[in-house]
Amino acid sequence: MGEARVDGRSVLREQRRDAILASTRGLAMTSGPGGFTVDEVAAAAGVSRRTVFNHFPTFENLLVAVCEQVLAQVTDQLLQAIDAELENLPSDASRHVAAVDGLCAAVRDTDLPTAMTTIVSIVGEDHEEQPRGQAISQTALDHVGRRLVAQVQAHVPDIDALVLGLTVAFLMNGIGVIARRWVKEYAATVTPASRRAWRGYMTRLTDQLAGGYRGAIERGPR
Repeated sequence: MGEARVDGRSVLREQRRDAILASTRGLAMTSGPGGFTVDEVAAAAGVSRRTVFNHFPTFENLLVAVCEQVLAQVTDQLLQAIDAELENLPSDASRHVAAVDGLCAAVRDTDLPTAMTTIVSIVGEDHEEQPRGQAISQTALDHVGRRLVAQVQAHVPDIDALVLGLTVAFLMNGIGVIARRWVKEYAATVTPASRRAWRGYMTRLTDQLAGGYRGAIERGPR
């Protein structure tokens, strides 16, 4: 009986968390970034202000969680793509380079523009005088990066963890830089032309990273 009550509380907590995230996303889409308050989120979710902060210590934490939710579907697709890219790695030492090549190819080919457009509508476009949106979206991307590292390590446990971690960190930060430029040039609108531009930027990013991680893996730890 006690275990059932615990499970019931866990379900209720998860339902409240989902309601808070859904309300935040809905308010952001209709009112725009910064156009709503925690009290409005609580009212829309049918919970108290205190409950919102029990789940998310700060408003920024809440927005990061919403961005992660937006990225969740594309992240699942990305992890599947990494599995496909790394399914038939060579058996010799070149498998380490091939694994990171596969990771970069999977990230390059994933449909990130749609997700980034939604994130912009939630946190706003990046401005030098308003860096909060950039920090929030980058934090969400960094969380995705940690999942990518774990996925590659599951396929290649003996890969140089430092080289992999640095490559993914540079990759996630590069995506942030690309996203900010892409938003300014295409007003966060997904069209065939903007998709081609995104793809071109991502190809330049992964090509630039390749020279660094390939050399580092071949040299080995110092």
